[in-house]
Amino acid sequence: MKILHFVNENRLSWAEPYIQLISYLDASGADNILMCNPGGTLSAKARAKGIKVLEYKPVLPAVPLFSRKAGEIILKTAPDIIHTRLSSASLIGGYWGKRLDIPVISTIDKFAKIKYNRFSDVSVAVSSSIKDWMKCYGYNSEKIEVIPNPIDVKFYNLNQEVRHETRKKWRIEDNEIVIAGAGRFEHEKGFDVLIKAVERLPRGMPFRLWLAGDGPEKEKLKSLVRKYSFLEDKMEFWGFVDDIRPFLWASDIFVLPSREPESFGLILLEAMASGLPVIATLFGGPLDIVDESCGWFVPPDDIDGLHSVLQNAMNREILSQKGKGSLKKIVMFDVISVGDRYYDLYLKNSGKKARFSQ
Repeated sequence: MKILHFVNENRLSWAEPYIQLISYLDASGADNILMCNPGGTLSAKARAKGIKVLEYKPVLPAVPLFSRKAGEIILKTAPDIIHTRLSSASLIGGYWGKRLDIPVISTIDKFAKIKYNRFSDVSVAVSSSIKDWMKCYGYNSEKIEVIPNPIDVKFYNLNQEVRHETRKKWRIEDNEIVIAGAGRFEHEKGFDVLIKAVERLPRGMPFRLWLAGDGPEKEKLKSLVRKYSFLEDKMEFWGFVDDIRPFLWASDIFVLPSREPESFGLILLEAMASGLPVIATLFGGPLDIVDESCGWFVPPDDIDGLHSVLQNAMNREILSQKGKGSLKKIVMFDVISVGDRYYDLYLKNSGKKARFSQ
C-alpha cells in the first residue's frame, strides 16, 4: 500500500513526531512518500530517516487548479491514499484526489475552515475538541475520526545522566523543584499567568522557573520577571531549543497555562513521556491527554487557581506519584498505537481503485 503524505510546509514545530509516524508506517509495510516544500529542515530530516521525499511548492495554494504540478506528482506516484496535513495541503491534495479518484485522508491539527477540507474523504481530528468544533461548523460527523498526534515514547525516556549534568550546569540544588513551561511567547499562551502564579509561592520554597521558547511577548515576560525581583534569581529563559529533552529531563513539573484552547498539546505528551506530572488549562486538546492520575487542570487565566495547584504540588512524593501516572497514560499516544490506527484507516479507505489517466 502506497501512501503519499502531503504537507505544504518546509519547517514544522512537530516535525520529529511527524517523521516518527511515517517511519513507523514504513516499518509496518506501507510504502511512504513525503511531498513538502523545498528548503527548510523538514525534507532533510525525513531523508535522514530514509523516507522518500518529493519537493514541490504550490504557486497559488488557495486555487488548487493552478497547482497542476501537484496533480502530475500524484499521477506519477500512483498512491493508494493521499494523507494531508495543514489546510492548503488538504485543499490541493483533496482536489487532485477527487480528480484522480484517489481516497484522501486529511488530518486536522487546527480549528480549520471547512472550505479547506471539502474534498477529503475522511477528516482526522487530533482531539475531541477539534471534532466538536468541526461538527459545529458543518463537517459531516460520519466522516470524522479522532486520532491523536503521536510521539515515540522511547525517544523521551528519562536520561538520568543528562538530568544530572543539566541541573549541575544551571546550579540547581537537589532539593530545588524546577517548574517548566515551553511554547511560543504570545498572549494566548498565558506564560504571564504562570509567572504571576509562581511569584506568589512562599519565599522560602526551593524552586526554579524555566521557560523555553521565543516570540513577540518575550521582552514583556522578561520585564514582568524584573518587576518581581524575588524571581530574578529563580527564573531562566532558555530560548528556542532544537531538542527539548534535556530541558524536560532536568525539570520536575510541566505547566501549559494557555488562555485559549489548544487544538492538541504535543508538548504535554513530550513532558509526560519524560516522566513529568503536568498542569494544563481546562479546555481544548489537553482534555484528551491529562487526568488526575498524571496531573491537574486549572481554569484559564486563573492566577490564584494555578498558584494553589502549584503550591500543593510542590512535594517530591506527589510529583513522583503523578510522574508515574504520566508514564502509564502516555502509552496510548505512542507512535506504535497511533500508527496502527492510521494503518487500519488506510486499509479501510483504500478500496477505491485509482484511475491514473489524463
